[in-house]
Amino acid sequence: MTLLVTMRRHSLRLQHQLHRWSICADASHLLTDEPSSSIARSKSCNNSAGDSCRGSWSSDSSDSVISSDSSSNVYNVVLIGENGVGKSALASIFAGAADSMGSDSELYGGEVCEQTMTVDGESATITLLDTWDPQDESKRSQDQCMQAGDAYLIVYSITDRASFEKASELRIQLRRARQSEDIPIILVGNKCDLVRCREVSVNEGRACAVVFDCKFIETSAAMPHNVWNMFEGIVRQLRLRRDSKEANARRKGLNKRRMSLPKKAKRFLDKIVAKNNKNVAFRLKSKSCHDLSVL
Repeated sequence: MTLLVTMRRHSLRLQHQLHRWSICADASHLLTDEPSSSIARSKSCNNSAGDSCRGSWSSDSSDSVISSDSSSNVYNVVLIGENGVGKSALASIFAGAADSMGSDSELYGGEVCEQTMTVDGESATITLLDTWDPQDESKRSQDQCMQAGDAYLIVYSITDRASFEKASELRIQLRRARQSEDIPIILVGNKCDLVRCREVSVNEGRACAVVFDCKFIETSAAMPHNVWNMFEGIVRQLRLRRDSKEANARRKGLNKRRMSLPKKAKRFLDKIVAKNNKNVAFRLKSKSCHDLSVL
């Protein structure tokens, strides 16, 4: 047993070293004092080859929808939430770790990582910022984070109700900081594998997402479960807001072709009923807030 554990740790350490090029050792240069300034894409820290060393991820979908200009497919996504909710564990999976349970997983905490993903047949470059500090007394870095992102992942732990309540406060704080902007936000209930320790139900998470007008997903960085669905989902939410109506119409048409006839009929009937009943409309929205492919 000791031999197996040792081999596993050495294997994870090797994987972390292989993927460490995707982590930038200092995120401070990405956060500026000017709220309107754009964030430069992070580079490799230990390799001068630059672009040739970026990581990549491809979703299951192989259908090419649209060929977009690469400059419009670069997004900055910020992780925010209380300490201990699993932000760094999620970031480590994004950075390329095989799982978040290795002894060296802390290497990925508090850093910035860039990955090129292929979602629905289109490439997108995500710069993930895990630089949020809930204990920053000056709140300077918090204010910078609130201005730095094109999209946000607000993370709480389903085993910690206090972190869930803090997530609600962060959503209000983010709304105040970016009042006139339609920013994609996903409320993320992490650690869903810890069923016996659950303090926040799925229904509570969904209801909170509906009230604060954002999307919702539960994840487990330990398993991992729904982690890449979350990252793909934030890309889709960004595209829905940034791309032209024609581009989104083509994507919508592709999704409709994939949808079964009974599901199409149910969605049509739900829309009719929701128009005449606000309570039904609220319930339907709470059921669809986990659908990250629609607004």
